Amino acid sequence: MFKKTAIAGALGLAISATAQADYRWQVDANAGRTNIDIGRDDGDVDQFGVSGRFYFKDVDTSKGPLGEASFLDQSSYVGAGYQYTDLDDIIEDVDGDTYGLGGRYVLPLESIPLIFEADWTRETPDFSDIDFYRIGFGAYITDNTTVVLSYRTSDVDESHDIDPGDIDAYSIDLKHLWHLSGDGAITLEGSYGFIDVEDNNINDGDDIDTWNIGGTWYVNKNLGFGLDFSRFDNFGIEEDTYAASAEWFVTEGIGLSLSYAHSEIDDTDVESDAVVIAAELRF
Repeated sequence: MFKKTAIAGALGLAISATAQADYRWQVDANAGRTNIDIGRDDGDVDQFGVSGRFYFKDVDTSKGPLGEASFLDQSSYVGAGYQYTDLDDIIEDVDGDTYGLGGRYVLPLESIPLIFEADWTRETPDFSDIDFYRIGFGAYITDNTTVVLSYRTSDVDESHDIDPGDIDAYSIDLKHLWHLSGDGAITLEGSYGFIDVEDNNINDGDDIDTWNIGGTWYVNKNLGFGLDFSRFDNFGIEEDTYAASAEWFVTEGIGLSLSYAHSEIDDTDVESDAVVIAAELRF
């Protein structure tokens, strides 16, 4: 009798833990390939990455789609990541590593919760080391709406007489989520930014404008489909990118995603196609 009671109690605890599925840690891994078509020539870019986050408190997964759990719970976190990039047959074979640290802190004011963000990224292509620093400040203007202003700058360690140019970048990012009947939802995200490039021989320091708008339809808590459009305008040379994605949480702690993006530069023969698969583990 005691054994049956113990087994029943253990099963009850396991089911309860699975149903709750709040999490404190998140680990992500991704792999992608981009094929770049440059007229008669082409090349491939392979990327492999891993990253992780630690949240200051358990993330409540009961407020909406699992893919938006930390956003809806107004969570604070710190994180780190690494990505390896291999460029084959594009001018020459080039390998590179990218490291990053960052985080977000949400100050839980009753009126308007404030958002503070900061991150550091180091890119190490064969010809140089490039450090990027970003700070952001914003707020939850509603429970489901954020606006964040960001400033980003770079520090280039020149080598082999190559100077990619220093940058100062500014952007504004907006995000809103609408709840639908049942567990469904729709998110809409948009951003605008401009980049001031200094001492760059390619565009002689002209500003670069960037736009992005995208949305995700969550059929239920576990499944979502997204579309995205972005434009990179470098002094009249425009690059448009169209993307589609799908995200599926097999369980509340394991998520899988697949995305495809097509980019083309106006009035040129340059095009690219990228496919990325990713997995996410929460615990």
